[in-house]
Amino acid sequence: MDVRPRPNLLWRLFVVIGLGTLVLLSVSDDAWDRFRGAVGEVIPRSAIRQLVVGTLGVHALEAIVVFARARRAGLEHPGRWAISTFVWGFPVMSRLRRAKRAIAAGEPSVEVDAVAAAA
Repeated sequence: MDVRPRPNLLWRLFVVIGLGTLVLLSVSDDAWDRFRGAVGEVIPRSAIRQLVVGTLGVHALEAIVVFARARRAGLEHPGRWAISTFVWGFPVMSRLRRAKRAIAAGEPSVEVDAVAAAA
C-alpha cells in the first residue's frame, strides 16, 4: 500500500478554491466590493478575516500533532507530513493512520525511518 501525505484531488481543489477565496476576500478591497455587491452585508469582512486566522491556527495545531505522530510511528520525513497537514488539513491525519497501519502490517511500500523503527 502506497500511502502519501497528500489527500485526493477534490479535497485539494476545495482547499485551494475555498481558502483562496477567503484570503482574497480578506486582503483585496476590489474582491470584497464585488462580494458585498453580490451578497450584501450578510457576512462582515471581519468575520471572513477571523475565519482565515482560525483556519490557519487549526491547521498549525494539526500539523504539530501529525509531526509528533509521524515521528513516533517511525515514518520517514515527518516534516513532510506536517507541512502537508498545514496546507491540506485534517484528511492527512487519516492518511497518517493508514500509513501507521501499513507499517504495523509490515507492508514494504511505506517508508520507515530506520532509527525510529529500531527504537
